[in-house]
Amino acid sequence: MMLDLKSEYKRCCEQVKAYEPSEAKEIVFIVFNELLGVTKNDLITSTSISEEQLSGVDNIIKRINNFEPIQYILGKTWFCEHSFFVNENVLIPRPETEELVQRAISLTPKTVLDLGTGSGCIAISTALGLKNAEVFAIDISENALDIAKRNNENLKANVNIQEADILNFESPFGEQKFDLIVSNPPYVKENEMPDMRENVLNFEPHLALFVSNDDPLIFYKKIAEIGKVYLEDEGHVLVEINSYLGKETCEAFTDSGYSEVELIQDFFGKDRMVLAKK
Repeated sequence: MMLDLKSEYKRCCEQVKAYEPSEAKEIVFIVFNELLGVTKNDLITSTSISEEQLSGVDNIIKRINNFEPIQYILGKTWFCEHSFFVNENVLIPRPETEELVQRAISLTPKTVLDLGTGSGCIAISTALGLKNAEVFAIDISENALDIAKRNNENLKANVNIQEADILNFESPFGEQKFDLIVSNPPYVKENEMPDMRENVLNFEPHLALFVSNDDPLIFYKKIAEIGKVYLEDEGHVLVEINSYLGKETCEAFTDSGYSEVELIQDFFGKDRMVLAKK
């Protein structure tokens, strides 16, 4: 049986109750695009679609209404124009983090270390944007490393990915030094949990999200220490930060002896990155 595509899209959007209508439309379009190959032009023209093609969509909408992220349902997301496999073992890459990658690439480093790589999105995207650079990455989670390695292989990025702990760092790369250390470490304070949306709080890995209220800059202090040992002279650290702790994060690097410490805003005008020079 053939159905009117535009009517079915509207019906599905109305069934999504977990999000505001505008966001529901975006999420349902992702489902239609990824599963059915529907384009925005198809939604404008009088296109038909079979009942069989739509058979799995209603079940997906039930999962969406349970706040399960669409990226986990589909098993992938787009980041820096590349498709990355993701599941509940890694954070879903955010658009703001694409700005971190763009800034990293603009520094034109020859050697890069990504601390806490998760899905590998930062390291892999940086490697793909810097064809002549050597890129290295670490994570403490074996499950995350499996995903990063899968993305690395699929995208042919040639990133050297190993297991290591930022807070108890022993480099798996020997005495290799780096022009740039980049990181998007855990930075959400535990007391910020009530402000977080259910799709993040209930599904994304807390290990990669949260830090204690008592020492919210613990990862940045350690990254500063790692940089003092493993950065080349005049190398840089570039980190994504908690937008409420911009001044304090800058001070953590200044206090560690870094120069030219810069607080950088994202496209929303929020404090989002710190760049510091050894």
